[in-house]
Amino acid sequence: MNLRKNLIDIFTYIGNDEQLLRLLYYPSDPLNLSKQDVHNLPNFNDIRTERIIRSPKTNDLTTKEICRICMYMGNRSNINNRYADQDIVFDVYAHIDRYDKNDARSLWICDRINELLSLEIVTGIGKMLSDRMLVISNPPSGYIGYRLVYTFGSAKK
Repeated sequence: MNLRKNLIDIFTYIGNDEQLLRLLYYPSDPLNLSKQDVHNLPNFNDIRTERIIRSPKTNDLTTKEICRICMYMGNRSNINNRYADQDIVFDVYAHIDRYDKNDARSLWICDRINELLSLEIVTGIGKMLSDRMLVISNPPSGYIGYRLVYTFGSAKK
């Protein structure tokens, strides 16, 4: 079991995807190539730190108008004496007025996460499997939220 490494592996994998970063950052026409790559912005590290976090933190969103992914480990279920299924959870939030009402940004971000992770070998054992998406019933005021849950194999030792 190396949950910390698994979380970092997945964060690194999705956190360096330029298309996902554009969806999280630019309020309009995010994939327009005339806009500067988010990686090249002088405050890139601050942008990524605020937009993709490794915990379910939302208490600061009511004073911001952004998109955010909260990613964290979820349930773990036993397969046998050596292996378990490990869930990783992605909570996707988009400010409704600034982002979501224009282009269904929250769903666009969910689609991109799914393109990046579904049936890919990212960490642990085997491919990432996605079989759950839920509406977050009590998002911060002014936001819409969706929860994506992926499962991957994990050694017990």
